[in-house]
Amino acid sequence: MTLSDGVPFTPTYGTGGDPSNSGSSDDFAYPNRLGGPGCSSLTNPGHPENYIKTQCFAIPTAPNLAFWNANCTPNPPNFGPIADPNNPGGGLPPLVCFNLRGNAGRNIMIGPGITSLDFSVFKNNHIRRISENFNVQFRVEMFNIINHPNFAPPGPGDGNTDIFDATGATLAPTLVQGGTAGLLVRTTVPERQIQFALKFIF
Repeated sequence: MTLSDGVPFTPTYGTGGDPSNSGSSDDFAYPNRLGGPGCSSLTNPGHPENYIKTQCFAIPTAPNLAFWNANCTPNPPNFGPIADPNNPGGGLPPLVCFNLRGNAGRNIMIGPGITSLDFSVFKNNHIRRISENFNVQFRVEMFNIINHPNFAPPGPGDGNTDIFDATGATLAPTLVQGGTAGLLVRTTVPERQIQFALKFIF
């Protein structure tokens, strides 16, 4: 029986789109982590279609227009302050600041754990006519017998750690058709496998 916690991973946004206009080849950015109802935990265990609670993240924003004018780079360039697309309406919208580092840290989320049970049955058949020690052993070996799906955590190579694209638009699968944020696409343990074997011992 194997039981383990998942491995940590990092929420990002804009990978491949250089949201901060840094010119770096390692161009991902960190979003802001939000508080509020339901955000004490940042994942939805048991939901591979939206494992990350995307509503608990936002693009970093400037506290006021003066700060934005002094420090923030618009994206796309030369467009001026941009209202947060994830918080429309209601008073003055926050000012998205793409080159401001978000407060969400590295490895703040834990991926799915592993639950797997391997089981084997074998029967010894001693054949004394051949020799005292000659044994034909029939084996049935079952791996992940409970057929539990064990998903790999979101990873940068899969594109599913990005909460938003480089323009600040959400990538939440529940809000956008084809969205990939928090979508679990790989497994760490294969599905149930059963094999039969004969083992000759002499």
